Amino acid sequence: MLTVVTPAAHTRLTTLDAVKVELQLTGTADDSWMADLIDSASATIGRYVNRVLPREGVRETWRLSHPEPSLLLTRWPLAALTSITEAGIPLDPIQYEVDQYGAVWRLDGQDHLQAWACGKVVANYTAGYLLPEDAGRDLPEDIERAAVLLVKSAYFSRTRDPLVKSETVPGVLSTTWAVGGAGEDGALPPEVEALLCSYRMPGV
Repeated sequence: MLTVVTPAAHTRLTTLDAVKVELQLTGTADDSWMADLIDSASATIGRYVNRVLPREGVRETWRLSHPEPSLLLTRWPLAALTSITEAGIPLDPIQYEVDQYGAVWRLDGQDHLQAWACGKVVANYTAGYLLPEDAGRDLPEDIERAAVLLVKSAYFSRTRDPLVKSETVPGVLSTTWAVGGAGEDGALPPEVEALLCSYRMPGV
């Protein structure tokens, strides 16, 4: 079970300035609308990668019915592991360690591995990325680029029928209609999918 203790201040994976540079816009008439597009694109990317990207403070609880060699944190990348309690008893930092994959290993206090015992284990930690509007941002450039491209696509699509896939004129007109909705898997532009694929967590 995971509980958000400190929610992210915002969830935008790019900035209005970055989008306007991409679109070569200097006016402010569409700023509010484009801000909404950024919010929408950020949410779409979050659903596609199947994980929460903005940095948040969380509390994760495991109720173990049998000993486990390690516990895997749900959120990543890990920024800080604040505390762990086992059966209600706070553990000293020398009694556990976290590897690069977010697995938490129990130590016996003498740097030897031991299994997590049956019962309740609670970890308080901070994980996720600092976003482009945050000081010290560390969000990968690929993810921000994907957000910019989604906003750009929506910007240029606002005056056309979203269900029209292609049109030809010669005879005088032939229209191909798109099948499927924007929320379906695979509905993102191929370039966006390519940017995001390495950050995607497989669905359960």
